[in-house]
Amino acid sequence: MGATIKEVAKEAGVSIATVSHVINGTRYVSPELIKKVENAMHETGYTEKYRKKKEEWKTGTKTVVAVVVPEAGGTLYIRLVRDISESLLKKGYLTAVYYSNYDTELEKNILLRLCGDRNIAGIILIPCTADRKNYEKVLAREIPLVFLERKVEGEDDCVLSDNEQAVYKAVKHLIKSGHEKIAVLLGRMESSTVKERLEGYRKAMVESGLEFDTRNILTVMRNEEYGEKIKCFYRDRRPSAIVSGSNHLTLKLLRVMQEMGLCCPEDISVVGFGDEEWCELLTPPLTTIKQDVEGMAEAAVLKITDKIEKRKCSFGRMRIPAKLFIRKSTQMIGRGPFGEKAFSPDDITFTEEEKEKIREGDFKVAISFHYGGTAWKTLHENGIRETLEKFGITVVAVTDAHFDPYLQVTQLEGISMQRPDAVIAIPCDDTITAPVFKKLSKKAKLIFMSNVPTGFEAKDYITCVSVNERENGRIAASLMGEYFKGRHHVKAGFIKHGAAFYGTYLRDMVATQVICENYPNIEIVAVSNFLNIDDTYRICRDMMKTHPDIEALYICWDRPALQAIRALKELGREDVAIFTYDLDEEIGEYLVQEKMVKGMGTQRPYEQGVAVALATAKALLGNTQYKYVGVSPYTVQKNNFVRAWKEIMHEPVPKKLINFFDK
Repeated sequence: MGATIKEVAKEAGVSIATVSHVINGTRYVSPELIKKVENAMHETGYTEKYRKKKEEWKTGTKTVVAVVVPEAGGTLYIRLVRDISESLLKKGYLTAVYYSNYDTELEKNILLRLCGDRNIAGIILIPCTADRKNYEKVLAREIPLVFLERKVEGEDDCVLSDNEQAVYKAVKHLIKSGHEKIAVLLGRMESSTVKERLEGYRKAMVESGLEFDTRNILTVMRNEEYGEKIKCFYRDRRPSAIVSGSNHLTLKLLRVMQEMGLCCPEDISVVGFGDEEWCELLTPPLTTIKQDVEGMAEAAVLKITDKIEKRKCSFGRMRIPAKLFIRKSTQMIGRGPFGEKAFSPDDITFTEEEKEKIREGDFKVAISFHYGGTAWKTLHENGIRETLEKFGITVVAVTDAHFDPYLQVTQLEGISMQRPDAVIAIPCDDTITAPVFKKLSKKAKLIFMSNVPTGFEAKDYITCVSVNERENGRIAASLMGEYFKGRHHVKAGFIKHGAAFYGTYLRDMVATQVICENYPNIEIVAVSNFLNIDDTYRICRDMMKTHPDIEALYICWDRPALQAIRALKELGREDVAIFTYDLDEEIGEYLVQEKMVKGMGTQRPYEQGVAVALATAKALLGNTQYKYVGVSPYTVQKNNFVRAWKEIMHEPVPKKLINFFDK
């Protein structure tokens, strides 16, 4: 294939545009730079390729295609010019580039001069305005003309990015992630691309049953002082997410957020329009709408050369699809069992007067766990106990049902006899324990962790505290998707919890949704459910025997994942990549050794315990506003394992695991 113009530019240490100007003679370039480019062409072998290509070029008049763009600096335009130039060169045409600088009068003069130039075979134009009057004279000359990237009123022969559908996808992604108050940041409303992007936003909001409120639309002009305008908009509207209409607007937004001390995505989720290398390098990496620049360029060149060479071409509008690349600048907002908005633990604060009232109350609390004997349960309990002790609240009982709902019923009856003021509980199941919890709710304040039993209404309990399971589901699915990025037709199996627990059901559902919608290269070929953790061993064996081509497994948490690992080892299938939840030493050992387990989303049990205790203290004061409290999950991979372990487990990494990093 030989060297490319991009490789020449890299070798010479100049821009691709400079190389193009040297080759085509379309703009003044200093002798020093010309020498650098010519040397680079020789070193890369491009000179010979250029000579052969030159033999194929059209000769005589009408050999140049003019490309007229609004500015020299926009990344989109730089890429379009580069790709158009390379595509035209393959067809034997040179490229001349002209910049209108968003000035309609200058654009008119450029177009009229081009119409009189004997060498110009055709024009590819990114118009400054949608007003057809500005282009009547050039259209009357019947010179081959293709409009690119923006529409002109009454002219259907153009190549456009599918702006409306692109923004529609982005807004729908945010809505599915639990966002309702979504804003859009746009440029000049006169531009057809901006109008289309706004329509995509409007359509997604209305279709989802959300209000299309024009107060959530912020417009910022290119040379406008934007800082105070964006700050005032945020203070007034408080959106949970913003879709930006272009790269330069995204950068302005992020700069203002930094000045305001706002974090992405914790305070605002951000979606950008236009995907650049820096988008992935940001912290966090930016979710973006990526236009198919190469596809747009190829379509424009096909249209213009068909017109020039009088071939029968497809007249009309060509829409080039754009893709949504979901990274980490958008988060999923947690919702409670009845759709309640999630409060953060940081929202639960106390005055000195409230603290004193709690101490004077001499309150008693009991805790009913669904199972114990793990570091996870210990961290939950420590977070609860240590926080309640600060308020002078006594823990009178802690029970462990060993995943036996009938045992939990008996334990709860015993707890009831102690007459606690509040009961903190993780139900073993949805149905068997429901009646005793209902009975208990009439005697004590009920605070649930992770799940609410069947038949309960919001009025029957005080608070449900959980990890943000939407976000947790997204984490595991995204880890799987990114692990297999670039691979075609990867087959995956999903092993889920069969009980209809709100938390596990939600994260399993979201994980499935994220894979199906965002990673079309991954096919979920098998889904199985378990009720007993030990059954995961058999389920995994059966799944792998039925579908031996499975390369990835999603498993709903670490304990069943360990059973699946046992089955995979016996089958000699340690090549399967596992994505799961919840960190402990045994599953962590597989992760740090890079044996099967490739990444996980995890709860933060100590922090959940603290949140439960805070909500309980508020409940004892009669405050019931914190109906659902969501604690942010944590993404764990080998590269952040040491920090993650310390922050989640609140202890140093076990020496056994540290040793794997020393090797």
